[in-house]
Amino acid sequence: MLQFYYQPTEREQMFTLLNPTKTADLSAYVVTSKTCPTCQESISIEISPEKLFLYNQGGYVQDVLSDFDVDVRERFITGTCGECWDAMFGQNDLDYLIDDYMEGSLFGWEN
Repeated sequence: MLQFYYQPTEREQMFTLLNPTKTADLSAYVVTSKTCPTCQESISIEISPEKLFLYNQGGYVQDVLSDFDVDVRERFITGTCGECWDAMFGQNDLDYLIDDYMEGSLFGWEN
C-alpha cells in the first residue's frame, strides 16, 4: 500500500514551533515561539508527541496548542506577546465580553 504524507510549506503553515527538543524523560517536546518583534522575548512550552505530529501534518494552531490560552497561541503565530499586543491595540469591548463570558459573569451566571 502506498502512503502519502503531506508536509505543509512554510507559506502554508500559519504558525511556527521552533527547536522541538525531547524532554529528559522522553514523554514530551519543548518548543520555542517566535521572538516578539517589540520586546524581543520568546517563550518555550511542552507539547506531547501527538501534538507535534499533528503540527507536522499541517494541524491548526487551536488544535495543536489546545491546552494553551490565546496569548500563548498568538506567540506562536506572530511572536507578539500579550502585553505588547495590548500596548499596540488595546483591549476592545468584545474582549471584555468574552472575558466576562469565560468567567461566567456576563449575565450574572456562575459556571
